This record gives sequence, structure tokens and C-alpha cells, in this order.
Amino acid sequence: MNNAEKIRIFLTKLQNLPENKKKIILWTIVAVLGLTAGFFWVRSAINNFSKMGESVKSIKMPTINLPDINILQTTTPSSK
Repeated sequence: MNNAEKIRIFLTKLQNLPENKKKIILWTIVAVLGLTAGFFWVRSAINNFSKMGESVKSIKMPTINLPDINILQTTTPSSK
């Protein structure tokens, strides 16, 4: 018995199952694949965010020297 024949027999058994068991098997497979894809997505996202954090640390922001302006010292009270 080769692999192709084993697969054919397995698929025939699946086709003969009741609808509710087929749905349970389907959603179980979907859930396992979704969790697996989610796990690798989270790992990839964490890795990419850490790389972005390292590159942001190396950015040197320019400094802006503004003149010291103090409005309170330059105004005189108005007399009325």
C-alpha cells in the first residue's frame, strides 16, 4: 500500500463522516493554522520593532538655539 492509496482511503473516510464532525475538524485545523501564523507574526513584529528602536536611538537630532526672549522684562506698564 503506497502513500497515494493511504491518502485516498483517509479522504474517503473523511467524506463519509457526518457534517457536524467535518465542521469540527475543519475549524480545528483553521484554529491551529491561525494560532501558528499569529505566533510567527508576533515574533516577526517584535523583531522588527526592536530593529526600529535600535535605529531610532542612533538618530542625532539637531539642536536649535533660540534667543532668550522674556516679554515681561521688555514691556513697561501703561499708565492710564
